[in-house]
Amino acid sequence: MPNLIYIILRRLRSPLIFLILVYAISMTGFVLIPGIDDQGQVHDMSFFHAFYFVSFMGTTIGFGEIPYAFTDAQRYWTLLSLYATVIAWLYAIGSILGAFQDPAFRQQLKRNAFTRKVGSIREPFYLVCGYGDTGSQLVRSLEKEGILAVIIDNDQDRINELEISDFVVQPLWICADASHSEVLEYAGIKHPWCTGIISLASDDTVNLTVAIVAQLLNPRVRLISRAETPEAEANILSFGANEVINPFEIFASHLALALHSPSLSILFDWMTAAPGDRIKEPVFPNHGKWIICGFGKFGEALYHHLSGGGEELSIIDVNRNKRNVPAGTVIGRATEAATLKKAGIESAVGIIAGTENDADNLSILMTANEINANMFRVARQNEDHNQHVFQAAELDLLMQRGRVVSNKIFALIRTPLLGDFLRIISRFNNDRASVLVSRVIGVIDHETLELWEVRLFPDKAPAIYNMLDEHQILVEDLLRDPVNRCKSVPAVPLFLKRGKGNVILPESNRILHKGDRILMCGTLEARQHMNTITHSINALGYALTGKYIPDGYIWRWIQSKRKVK
Repeated sequence: MPNLIYIILRRLRSPLIFLILVYAISMTGFVLIPGIDDQGQVHDMSFFHAFYFVSFMGTTIGFGEIPYAFTDAQRYWTLLSLYATVIAWLYAIGSILGAFQDPAFRQQLKRNAFTRKVGSIREPFYLVCGYGDTGSQLVRSLEKEGILAVIIDNDQDRINELEISDFVVQPLWICADASHSEVLEYAGIKHPWCTGIISLASDDTVNLTVAIVAQLLNPRVRLISRAETPEAEANILSFGANEVINPFEIFASHLALALHSPSLSILFDWMTAAPGDRIKEPVFPNHGKWIICGFGKFGEALYHHLSGGGEELSIIDVNRNKRNVPAGTVIGRATEAATLKKAGIESAVGIIAGTENDADNLSILMTANEINANMFRVARQNEDHNQHVFQAAELDLLMQRGRVVSNKIFALIRTPLLGDFLRIISRFNNDRASVLVSRVIGVIDHETLELWEVRLFPDKAPAIYNMLDEHQILVEDLLRDPVNRCKSVPAVPLFLKRGKGNVILPESNRILHKGDRILMCGTLEARQHMNTITHSINALGYALTGKYIPDGYIWRWIQSKRKVK
């Protein structure tokens, strides 16, 4: 608020001084010019009467001449003072209106309102730095889960788009630079309800700065950051980031998995899908010669992962002066048929259009399809608004950088245990991964898959937590239908974490303990049933014993009286 007062006073300094001078001179004139009273005697006006008269005269109210009728000299001075005070007021009012239109004032006004709203938050929220394609998709996913987001972005056009968006859970936003520590501070980085910070800037330097500030101002808060180079990823991790997501590395590793371990690739796709997304059909690319068009950050990641798997690779890049290009790289425009033929397009089993231009990528694939229509076609989509064009191209695989990052982040937020689970299964061979896939397929509801986490803590699963003191509860008890205990809900326990111990596909007869965390997958109905069992003593008692346990103090008291009788 002091900043607002300073901005107003700075803009109104000159008009206020001018208004005060006009009033002072006008009053002085009325005091010095002699008047005539009712008795014809000379009468001097007091300063109070002068101020009173100038006040209603200057505001054009006009009550009349006081305390006596004016002389001609007083009336001449009144005419002069009248126009002077009106001009002074017009100048002052114009300056006041101009101050309210001052961009700095309006920005500070929005900032103060934003700070007050953030300070009044009384629910968990995530601080999202960057509202581009990735940020918008992530905020939409968080909204579907009822999770509040506080957004920082320095692009006013994006903020304007955010203001007219229709959200059920309305996020808070501010147009500012997230790399400034004071911006992060008034956006809530120290707020007790701040659950995590998500840095999604397109500049790795900004993401690194956010990581440093978060580590210094609030080291307890969870940090998830985006990075587009391995060097930036390692640098951000060194400042305590919980998760760093490189979209190019993720997609390249998934493509390599699809070639060498299709089951693992399927699992990763299913586990990191956005809420409500349909289960994708698995892709099975062939081994052989692959052509990579464009050797930027994406091309380097593809080359690293695919060459490590023993695939034959041919690189096309337009820049002959680029460093670190592999030997045998074809220099030329991949949109031209001659360049593609020089790279061996006729014998290739797959082509990846990975340049930074969407039009070029589509042109590459269309030209390649005319030469070799049997190839596996992969494209990189750079701009979100081109989605319909790429869908119309009917490609085998599409790399959408924003969706890759937002889906992975949302999966980690919704089910924090998923990060540990994915790291463990990434070391599985294809046969062991196939067992997991077959278990998941058995509980898929039509074309969607739900992931959730059961945490045996007092506030997350109060019914089970309290019942563990009296009864032994097994993994299979979590899967019982709260209406028909002889029936199991369509869900699979994927992962159990107890302290530092990890169990993949825990057995149905494994005993549960307080503090256990279980990663589940299944249908939405199964998730709702499990939520009932974990929160309702009545439903849990029926699932364990077949008898309903009263859920509430009054019913428990009535039952105890019945037992006594």
